[in-house]
Amino acid sequence: MVLISLLAAVALAIHSISALAIPAVDAPAVRREWTSLTLAARKEYINAVLCLNSKPSIIPAGQVPGALNRRDDFTAVHINQTFGVHLDAVFLGWHRNFLYLYETALRDECGYTGYQPYWDWSKSVNNISAYPLFDGSEYSIGGDGLYDPSTGAYDLGPYHFDHGAGGGCVTSGPFTQLELHLGPIPISALFTQALPSNWTLRNNHCLRRDFNVPVAQQFSNGTAVAHLLAAPDIGEFQSRMSGVGNAPPGPHTAGHLQIGMDMFDVFSSPNDPAFFFHHSNVDRMWTIWQARDPLNRQFALNGTTVNYDPAGAPIATLYTEENWGVLGQPKPMLELMSNRMFDFNFEYEDMQG
Repeated sequence: MVLISLLAAVALAIHSISALAIPAVDAPAVRREWTSLTLAARKEYINAVLCLNSKPSIIPAGQVPGALNRRDDFTAVHINQTFGVHLDAVFLGWHRNFLYLYETALRDECGYTGYQPYWDWSKSVNNISAYPLFDGSEYSIGGDGLYDPSTGAYDLGPYHFDHGAGGGCVTSGPFTQLELHLGPIPISALFTQALPSNWTLRNNHCLRRDFNVPVAQQFSNGTAVAHLLAAPDIGEFQSRMSGVGNAPPGPHTAGHLQIGMDMFDVFSSPNDPAFFFHHSNVDRMWTIWQARDPLNRQFALNGTTVNYDPAGAPIATLYTEENWGVLGQPKPMLELMSNRMFDFNFEYEDMQG
């Protein structure tokens, strides 16, 4: 009887929390797909990214000597938080706020008047280089990297992928002179749960990409997205989003893999401006999935606060506090679960998936 009463109380609490999910009074900001933006709007976004790249880091002196500018700050925080914010219960919420903080920096520090656009993966599956976000024009975020035959293949568990058409430095578009200062970090660190001792030091390198159309065609197509959105619960949604164990790559992992190189570095992938377009679409998928059954999905969590959810790791709850270092204030998971509550008031142009 005590157990039944306790379960009833929990159910009532969840229902009460769900009742709070009323749309904000103000009209929401609208995040749009890149191809929906005018050329002038695309240029404004690009210029804001370049502006952020020109502003000095705000990380206290000596903590991360390799962080020279504000974009480096985002990369440094992501590197430092990687072990706790991937392949676990807080992945979606932590990245929702990370994206919001980046969008806010573009607007508040660089005068950008729009909102973070998203990359609809289905629009580029057959030809990444022809998609306007990656076509190498002045209105894109750059094209593929130079072909580098020494670039190795990608191995994800039982899955083996040959490298794509690039592998070297990006030589087209507005970010050809972009100098990166942190990373790369070997993926093996994800399994040893230990960052290299020198990860904070400056390591100048170019932006590298390795477009991989076969990966896009297989794992980012409409069928893959429909499979993701058909997940019956949050645990399955998280699993389908990234792919775990011997499962095939999910749309999240595939998005990183099809751009390759810096974007495929699980730690320092925010080095590539493509990261924020990709994660805007990841967040769009979560928002769509939640909206299809808000009572059961708006505040649904499953798993721990450590990647791969190892036995004994802390279970994530709505009161679990997450942080973003110098980028913003700590927040409980409760404040990260809705796109229309607390600090968030945004929606996506296309909510159909």
